[in-house]
Amino acid sequence: MDCKESQILFALHIMDDLEDSPGLYSQLEAHLLSCQACRERYEIRKQTITFIEQHKAIFAEALRNPEEKKAVEKEEIQLSWKRIEARLDQIEVQERKEKQTKFHRLIVKVSAVAACFVVGISTLLTYSIYSKPKIALTPSVRIELVSDNGNILIPPDRQIVSCDELKTLIINGKYHLVMNINTILAVESLRENSNTGCLVKLLSGRIYTHVEHEDNPFIVDTVHGKAVVTGTTFDVKVTDNSTTLVVTEGTVQFESEKGVVKVSAGQTSRIAGQSAPSIPISCNTEELTAWATGYKAKHTLTQAESNNYPGEFTLPLRKEPIILEEIDYTTWIEQKRGWFKQNFPWIFQLKDALDKEGIKVDYQTLLIETGDVWQFVYLDVSPAKFSLIDVNSLINTASDYGFGEQDLFEAIPSAKSAKGDMNVKSGLFGLDALSKWITCFEDVQKSSEELDWDTLLYSLHASTYLINTKTLAWLSIRNKTSTYEPRDCRALLLLLQQEVQAAYNCVETLKLAATSQYRSCSPQYCEALEHILKNTKVIFGSEKAIHELRLNRFE
Repeated sequence: MDCKESQILFALHIMDDLEDSPGLYSQLEAHLLSCQACRERYEIRKQTITFIEQHKAIFAEALRNPEEKKAVEKEEIQLSWKRIEARLDQIEVQERKEKQTKFHRLIVKVSAVAACFVVGISTLLTYSIYSKPKIALTPSVRIELVSDNGNILIPPDRQIVSCDELKTLIINGKYHLVMNINTILAVESLRENSNTGCLVKLLSGRIYTHVEHEDNPFIVDTVHGKAVVTGTTFDVKVTDNSTTLVVTEGTVQFESEKGVVKVSAGQTSRIAGQSAPSIPISCNTEELTAWATGYKAKHTLTQAESNNYPGEFTLPLRKEPIILEEIDYTTWIEQKRGWFKQNFPWIFQLKDALDKEGIKVDYQTLLIETGDVWQFVYLDVSPAKFSLIDVNSLINTASDYGFGEQDLFEAIPSAKSAKGDMNVKSGLFGLDALSKWITCFEDVQKSSEELDWDTLLYSLHASTYLINTKTLAWLSIRNKTSTYEPRDCRALLLLLQQEVQAAYNCVETLKLAATSQYRSCSPQYCEALEHILKNTKVIFGSEKAIHELRLNRFE
């Protein structure tokens, strides 16, 4: 198909009258992809037709049949001439009666001709104004659907649907977007200040998008909020109840009517209902975007998208158990230094104070000697805390190194105020704290309500806390930095191994729950709660047995 043939079909294509002729439709699409000049003419023609269609009432006069319009105008002109001629006859009669001069008759005729000329010019101007309306050109967006037979041009503002296969779109020749199955979206041109970008209206499903860094705006809009991007790679999933964002590269501004957060690479955030976006948390972006990138992992959410309800999944259980025996003690201690400093700052303050006195002691040793490594506290505070300063044990440990109480309070000011801390009086400790945690999940299970975001986050942090503290306790017993009877050592090592494994299982399920939307009535939702409850009860049983063994040690 050449340029002349394609231009004949422009109007038919724009008005969707080529759908019954797939051959011509395909040829025209192929020609538009290969010919820049025709593509530009097509866009101008499309904008013109669209504008006129949207303003039919205004252009009704201009859109009348030209022959009909010409006939009406001719009739009006003839009528005007007849009126002028009648007026001339009257003037001539009057002239003869009054015997006026020839000069006066000439003036009258000239005036009549001038009047006719004015009528004709007015008619011509009126026709010109209404037949050639000024059309303000607006920037358009170019959408290409990638296929095995070449890219297919998709008209903008039209809904794009992926049913049982992934679809890849190229927007404006530079934005790459992958649609998951069962996804519906529309792409529109977006203009902010002097920059032109695009707006993706994600109605349902999931997309994975790569946007090069530039000044042009790129926004993904859902019913719950929107993601504002300038250059990054990210994943957005929308369900009836929430919108979830996963950022692989760069930073995305995630916002709703209730708030705004910045989500960086390696993080995820969710807007549930009409709430503010959740605090971004770390996640495994490779697994969460595997459906689009093809990343192969043991457990990915690709399985979730293959069933009838996007966002649900069969719970993945670890194929390989956690083996604490394989941990390299020195490497692990160094890797976890920052985490322990954040959760037990007073231990590091004591360590620094002892260092100044020339007393060298490791932070892990102080955690074991104070007994803080065995702490688990339930406090009604935000952000969640699982440990508190035990002033008496801190004083006893410091005194073993020749450090007096006054010296301790000077080195750790928070230790002195900890005596009257109301959190200590209102908090739950040890088995009571674990029992409270289990009760939260049991209440959700009984009510058939969805697992709330706060409980998910608390449980993630609690499980991580138990993994790190119990691993340190296990390593200290194995390295004989804690003194127990050989028989008790074996029992403690087994119990700690069991507790760490259960906490790891909780983390895996909770992370998937944090980046997915359960349906409270689905089997997957019930299975998730059962899985979490089962492992929290294993943790409780292990802690109870450990508590009894430690009590026997001091009897």
